[in-house]
Amino acid sequence: MKLLKYRVEGFRCLKNIEWIPLSDLAVFTGQNDGGKTSALDILQIFLERRQKPEENDYTLIAENALCEKIIIEGVFELSREEKEELGHNKDKIFIKAKYSTTQNSKYSYKTMVHPDQRLRRDLNTVSIDELKTLADEFGISLSNRRTKSTIVREMEDWLNDQELEEGFLELPSKYFDNFPLVKIFRSSRTLNPTSEVNQTLNASFSTRIQTERYSGRLSDIQDEIEKEMKNDLKDFEEKVREYCPDVAGIEIDPIIDFSRGFRTSTLKLKKEDGLPVDLEKEGEGRKRKITLAVYEWREKILTESGDDRQSIVAFDEPDTHLDYLSQRKILDIIKRISGNEKNSVIVCTHSLNLIDRIPITDIVHFRREDEKTAIEILQTDDPELIDMFLYEISDCMGLKNSIMLNERCFLIVEGDTEFLSLPIIFKKTKDFSLQSGGIRLLNGWGCGGVRSLARFLNNNRRNVLFLLDTDTQNAPNAIFHPNKLREEGFNIETQVFFVGKNEYEDSFSNELYVRAANSNWRKIDGTEWSEQEFSALRASDDFSGRLLTLLRQETHTHICKPDVGRILAKSIAEPSEIPQTIMRCLDQAYALANS
Repeated sequence: MKLLKYRVEGFRCLKNIEWIPLSDLAVFTGQNDGGKTSALDILQIFLERRQKPEENDYTLIAENALCEKIIIEGVFELSREEKEELGHNKDKIFIKAKYSTTQNSKYSYKTMVHPDQRLRRDLNTVSIDELKTLADEFGISLSNRRTKSTIVREMEDWLNDQELEEGFLELPSKYFDNFPLVKIFRSSRTLNPTSEVNQTLNASFSTRIQTERYSGRLSDIQDEIEKEMKNDLKDFEEKVREYCPDVAGIEIDPIIDFSRGFRTSTLKLKKEDGLPVDLEKEGEGRKRKITLAVYEWREKILTESGDDRQSIVAFDEPDTHLDYLSQRKILDIIKRISGNEKNSVIVCTHSLNLIDRIPITDIVHFRREDEKTAIEILQTDDPELIDMFLYEISDCMGLKNSIMLNERCFLIVEGDTEFLSLPIIFKKTKDFSLQSGGIRLLNGWGCGGVRSLARFLNNNRRNVLFLLDTDTQNAPNAIFHPNKLREEGFNIETQVFFVGKNEYEDSFSNELYVRAANSNWRKIDGTEWSEQEFSALRASDDFSGRLLTLLRQETHTHICKPDVGRILAKSIAEPSEIPQTIMRCLDQAYALANS
């Protein structure tokens, strides 16, 4: 069973939130105490059915008054094998769990049910005498009144022929064996590699203990799992030596005790020139390196699980206390974990460095409204809306300057046409956004202030590229004239791309203009556009100016240059239609951002 989305009522600040989708890699972000951690905790309670909320987990609805129940609902996708095994004839199943302070938790699923409440049960849990009484009352003919399995089957066959209505039935216990596994790694309190190792070993232990190979052999399990986990630690030791060559080995003994649960000892580093050193006594730089080693090692643990069920792997603020480059490396590792088809990954973070590298539709923004949580999810590919959404997130978290301070590649263009069209073009080549690729697009607007910002970034060893109209070279007073850029320390050969015969707009083919025009700028007389009409404009040094005049005359509408760039970019069907200079510029920007 694969969980696709879930929603919550009555849990802490999550009074009533809308559906939270789970993708291969989802990001939960927003202000502190916004509900991100609560959304993880209730998910764990839901999928690990032996857990239940505590009394203070119920939402406070008035002074000294808590709500009476907590509800969590999930939509799961079933594999073909699960449909056969569970006897469910649909691809998806809607499951609801209800908790209260006075009753045991109750799991039910949505299906077609009989109007009579007595038949809205798992008939296998009903006594044979009651089944026979119900069969007699409803006139159900039974071929065998002594065998319960036969009675249940014949009553279920009868139910399938009745006029049913949508409702809920108690979830049969066999479904719980297929529930996804949940592994939550919390890093928000302090940089603590020992805790990270213990969490990973604990996840490894809990996964192994549930596999069939250990079923019924408790007397042998302890020694076997300890042996396997020590082998896991050998892999970790190799990763530690990659990050800390002066470390000869590690010392940590996983201890399994079924009466007390999983326990481990303190992590110590063995060096060539002395006794083992407690990692807690090492400096922050050493801890940061060991933390990266943990994540590299954890990837192997989480992608080689022997369990075929979906694993929902959550990282609660994995970037805490890490520098910019380490944050990016950890995100790359997390992305590889999410690449395993069995894994769905959730990352709770405040870091725009991480947020900007995830597709915008996979970001869930948590915010507080009147002491309760609301969520926002953006479903669009409109670059303007994406930028606005990211700005609102950063403004909410007080991180307006973090992008400028931390991004690794800045691409500067001269105006709105390029600013609106390049994000669309990039996504057509990479299938993810500029932000996800680590590239920050800056609009020059012919403004000297942007050139000053570019100089500041360049002097501080940020990667800065320019995409400029070719005719900029023929305008000595232009803000981005090559001579001015050279004077300010830019390398024209490696950092500047000149596009088009004269300008950005003339670099695109006549065929592309015809396709865009016939789909978006219909002529007032109803005739089709031709390549000759656009080809004739290229004799002029002002292609874009004559283009706008032509479009406005033939359509009787006021079309502006940014609209032309945006629609032209959306009309691109194949990467081969993207001008080579633009492709080289975007490829170099991506390479610099992710080197």
